[in-house]
This record gives sequence, C-alpha cells and structure tokens, in this order.
Amino acid sequence: MDLYPKKVAVLDLTHGGIPIAKKLATLGYEVTGVDVYGTVDPGLLIELEEKNGIYCSKDSLPSFGFDLLVAPIHLDSAYPMISEARADGKRIRSHHEIVGKILKNDSRLSGIKTIEITGVKAKTSTASILADILSRKFDVALHTSRGLETWKRGISSLICRGLSITPGSILVVVEKVFEVGFKPDFVIFEISIGGTGNADIGILTTLSPDYLIGNNTALASEAKLQLVRSAKTGSTLILNAAAKKALEVIKESQARVLTFKDPFDVGILEKTDKVADFALETRKYTELQSISSGFSALSVPSKLSELPVVSTSSDSLLDFMRREDKIFSASLLAGYNISAYRTAFIAASAAALELGVECETIVAVLEGFRGLLGRMQENELNGITLIDNSNSGMDILSTEKAFEYTLLKKKDEKKNGGVILILGEEASQVCEGLQPASVQDLVKKLGMKYKQIILVGERMKAIVAKNAFYAASLPEGLAKASELARKDDIILSSVKCFR
Repeated sequence: MDLYPKKVAVLDLTHGGIPIAKKLATLGYEVTGVDVYGTVDPGLLIELEEKNGIYCSKDSLPSFGFDLLVAPIHLDSAYPMISEARADGKRIRSHHEIVGKILKNDSRLSGIKTIEITGVKAKTSTASILADILSRKFDVALHTSRGLETWKRGISSLICRGLSITPGSILVVVEKVFEVGFKPDFVIFEISIGGTGNADIGILTTLSPDYLIGNNTALASEAKLQLVRSAKTGSTLILNAAAKKALEVIKESQARVLTFKDPFDVGILEKTDKVADFALETRKYTELQSISSGFSALSVPSKLSELPVVSTSSDSLLDFMRREDKIFSASLLAGYNISAYRTAFIAASAAALELGVECETIVAVLEGFRGLLGRMQENELNGITLIDNSNSGMDILSTEKAFEYTLLKKKDEKKNGGVILILGEEASQVCEGLQPASVQDLVKKLGMKYKQIILVGERMKAIVAKNAFYAASLPEGLAKASELARKDDIILSSVKCFR
C-alpha cells in the first residue's frame, strides 16, 4: 500500500476503527488505536494489544508522535489530536480513504466488480434490489444494514448479521466472503457517509434530508460527496439528479456520470433544461395485468391468485425511461408501500442496465418484489394489519410519512379502528439513535390521531404522551400492541433498530 509513514494512529474504535487498525497492523504498520468516545470494552482493548500489537488509549495523544492520523469523517474537527495535527500540517486520512487504499491492493478482489451505495435514504433497498437483479446472471455478495448475504439466481443466503455499514466493516466483509469460499462476480457495499474511491460503480441515492455531523460542525451531504470526488478513473457514478451539490462537483471527477430522476424528489428538484439519463413515470390502472410466462418463477408468483389480497396501489404501474424514451414497464405487487421504494427501483434498475442486464430480467425482479422487512412492508400480527417500518435507517420524517400512509390505508380499506403506533429505538447507537426531543415533537404534532402509542427504549421514558405505554424492546412493543389491538386497528411499527 502506498503509505510511507510507519506510525499510524487510528481514531474512533467504536465506528469501524478496529478492523482498520487490525488490517494496518497485519500490513506491517505500527498502529495505535484511540477510543475517542470511551465506549470500547477495556477487555477488548487489552486483547487488541496482546493479540494484534495495537496499543490503545482512551485519551487523546500528542499528534507529533505519529506519521499519519486516520479518522472517521464524522469526527469533531475540534478533537485535540485532529486540531493539533492540522496546525502542524500533519497528514490526516479518513476511514473511507484508507479502506479504499487497502482494497485497491487486495489481489483477491482482482476481477471482481465492486459497487458502493451511499446516501441518506434508500441505500439498503437499492442495494438489495440490485443484488437480486444481478444474481439472475452473476454471483453476488451483498453487505447492507440487514447483514452479509450471498446471492445466486435470485436466492439469498445469510452469512452473518451484526456488521455496521461503516467503511471499516468492508474489510471484515471481504474476509468473511473469502472465508466461506464464495467467489462473487460482484460485491455490493452499503456504506455510510461517502465512498472509498475503489468502486467500479458508485450510487448516490439522496442527499436529503441533510443533517449535521462532527459535533454539529459539518453537513453530512458534504461528507457523502466523497463518493464523487474520490471516484476512480474509468468508474461510473449514478447520481440522484436532485442532489445539486453532487452535480456541482462532478467536473472534478474522473468517472463517467449518469443521473436519475427520483420521483420522491420532484418537489425539490430545481427546474433545469438538462434531462436525467433515467427516470420513472407512474400511470394508473384498475386491474393487474397478466404476468409474462417468460419471467423467472423465483421472483413472480406462478398464479395470479397467489397475489396478496390487498387493494392495488393507484400508481403501481411504472414506466422506466431512458433519455425520455420508454424502455420497459413494470406492474408492481401490492402488500407494501410502493412509493417508499421508487428511489431504489430507479437507482437499482439504472445500475443494472449499465452493467448489461436485460430489461426482461429487471422487470421480473421488480414485478416479483414484495418489500423488505422493516421497510414499509405490510404484514399481519395475530390477524391485525401491521405496517413494518422498523429498521436502522428509520427517522422521524419517515415515521411521519409512514403514519400518513397508515391513515390513508385505514380510510381506503374502510377500517373503523384506530392506529397503534410503536415508536422509539432499541439502541441509541444505531445510526446515532432517535432523538427524544424529535419524538416528543412528533407526538405533540400527531395529537390524538393515534389510538395508543408504545414507546420503545430507555431514552423514550421521558416522552410525555396520552394513551402511552412503555416497552424495553421491539418484540415487547409488538407483543403489547397485539394485546391492545382490536380487529379493525392497524399497528404501525417504527422503531430504530438493527434487523
């Protein structure tokens, strides 16, 4: 690896720093790990020193003792080691950059195409749909907040759960893929706040809603632009046309750039004479069209009677456009909130087309898609309708939209019951948690539109709400909701958690 310095300090062992420190140590660097947040178990720190030769500190260290500092892009710029190093003109590299350099020099990845997906919303959905599409022709390894999976012929197998989507976790993913003897044609990484610069395909789903990082000193959108700025020569970037910041910096990129028009963002997309390379358009239809016998039986029910008995969404026929010319249409199944997946549909389809996948294959996957667990999927809980919006990327805005969708569903299906809302977090560390203040604001905004609310997580005990119950976990919350619900009620589960 083209790192001249030998003494390296890896900051933030909580958010992906440990695998980076371990890898640098195996490559022969003298590594010190700094537990910036003081959250790593002391026993693990001792183990890192004894087994890996990595000295660890819970305190900031003088930066002059190191040739290079490696820090996550979201770390507070005022952290002593960082501010001191900048003042001294010392090199500082992000976790993303170092992981990219390590991957570039990993000979095992030779011949394997890598895809990195970042953004605020729709990362997991885009990655999962793209993996399904590509797997009809290729072998695919997929890492998202759902876990590490292998995909073959439309069938996924779980290798492991529990890995984060920090850039450091990519190093763990690569090791595990080869440990199980899987040799993929493609590896797809869902990655937080940017890209490593090593991807053959980089996808930016959204830059909004934006938020602050680095102890409220920087915008996450600026950090995510690493995907554009660090893209390698000869790679392809697929960007949301509404991401104005990304479009402004593409001239700095050495990559080929394509854009897609996200139907969710039409309200904020500024008027422009430029036409997006890819777009989705919706049309109403009154009944399901017959399914082509040529589509894969792995993704499409063999009989129309096997479709869920749920009213069809009014916009469930999608036309896929390339430079304003329609290239295919897809009739989507009911059973999930289709509007919540439009970004994923367009981004994944655009990437698949660029990788040479036939339109028929893409249509087969889209028409057989039934939603992802925890991402606006409709299920039943002991005979009661359950709208599942509990996942690691859930936030207050998505909860509000999910609640609005639930009220519309209740009206459309003429249900006389109420909405039981399960809201909160299973761990405050999941993607920086769900702020109690924002939960309190939402509860106040909803007034009495909900029948009952079940608040999940220790930090939610402080929330003041009418008709409220408390649960320590999502399973406990679901059990309580099932106990409280009556026949015509709808349960909306919106808990920030790993699943």
